[in-house]
Amino acid sequence: MKICYAGFTAQQALPLILIVLLIVAVPLILRRNGKQEPDKKQRGPEKQEPRGSNATKADMMELLSALITFSRRNRIGIVFPGTVEYGNEVATLLALLVTKSEVIGVNSFGYGGTVTEGKGDGDWKQRMNGQDIRIKSPTVMNRQQQAICRQAMDAAGMKDISFRVAGVFSNRHVTLDTGKDCGLWTKEDFFEELKTQLAVEEERISDPQKVVDQLVAITKRIRPEKKKKA
Repeated sequence: MKICYAGFTAQQALPLILIVLLIVAVPLILRRNGKQEPDKKQRGPEKQEPRGSNATKADMMELLSALITFSRRNRIGIVFPGTVEYGNEVATLLALLVTKSEVIGVNSFGYGGTVTEGKGDGDWKQRMNGQDIRIKSPTVMNRQQQAICRQAMDAAGMKDISFRVAGVFSNRHVTLDTGKDCGLWTKEDFFEELKTQLAVEEERISDPQKVVDQLVAITKRIRPEKKKKA
């Protein structure tokens, strides 16, 4: 004798029974385990990444202005722009800071979004507006700038002056996904780090003003372009 369910045989009814169990029983089990099955209505629209952009010339000038103000308030030397030529190479630093212990070259980067450190000297990744963009390693660029300035300083009689390059991102909305001690900072973090350094540094430069004058001598002055007469 065949067993039927509302006109169906057992073989025909089994798939329908399993479907009903899935619809009714599974959500109950999930709730019991503290998990709620996601509901399309509850989820709402998917979140999109906020729109970003790279820094503008105004952002770079804002960073330079902040460096000048900080230098005056804390009585440290500043030379800007930090364009230094040596041989056939040119270092294009935003500014050179002279503290009691060292000279710091500020290398400005304008990337926005999230900047992620790469492997070794390989390219880094910039994630912005839903796209991944390969960029040259900022740490490699820092080393290149440092090598040029170091040679120029040595040739100008500043071999005993400690020098390093700090990469500072002028874009206020950038996020850095990097390791520690990579020589890169957001603008806010750089000024905090600088304040900490000035509070504890030992005096190694006896005449900071002399060093400022020497740096002025090796930097290239940029003259504004003359407007052509109509």
